[in-house]
Amino acid sequence: MELNGGTFCEVLLLDVICYEWNCGRLSPEMEYLFEKHLENCPDCQRKVAAFNSELEEDKTVRNFG
Repeated sequence: MELNGGTFCEVLLLDVICYEWNCGRLSPEMEYLFEKHLENCPDCQRKVAAFNSELEEDKTVRNFG
């Protein structure tokens, strides 16, 4: 299955890495490798930006009842 320029597995893996990176749970070595990769990969830069944008959205559910 292709999903916007990557297989489902690739997209899922990148989401997991982004989540762990945002939570500060990557090892220093993995964080270094991930950040170095992002410096040279515009495709992953866009995907990480989209992931971060999703995290920043206000997901408040209002109860008008």
